[in-house]
Amino acid sequence: MARVHTHYDNLKVARDAPPEVIRAAYKTLSQKHHPDRNGNSKEAIRIIQLINTAYEVLSDPVRRKEHDEWIARTEREQSHEPAAGEERPHSYARRSMRSVRRSHGHSAPLSRLAQQAGHLWERVRRKLTHKVFRKV
Repeated sequence: MARVHTHYDNLKVARDAPPEVIRAAYKTLSQKHHPDRNGNSKEAIRIIQLINTAYEVLSDPVRRKEHDEWIARTEREQSHEPAAGEERPHSYARRSMRSVRRSHGHSAPLSRLAQQAGHLWERVRRKLTHKVFRKV
């Protein structure tokens, strides 16, 4: 199963961690990475923002449930597994390079084109996944 980077990873806790463990991890990490302790470095500010956002989401039961649903949906999409009751759509975009080369007689220009399309699709998928994660 594919694994995505989540707020649980930012706080370094398990996905089934109780609220007390999440709060303790937040306190520990926020003290360790606080900008005042790290010379107001940009990296410390960025890390503390990630920690604060993760704690805001995971400390609220409703937002945590939505985040857990987002994780399950994203991992299912990345592993190309259909949800319960869904059929897997037929997609030419998911064909392997080997099958493209085989069906087109090892045509070099065509396989190069298919490879470029595959790379472009992967970049678009990563950007869309990343933007969805930032909105949570």
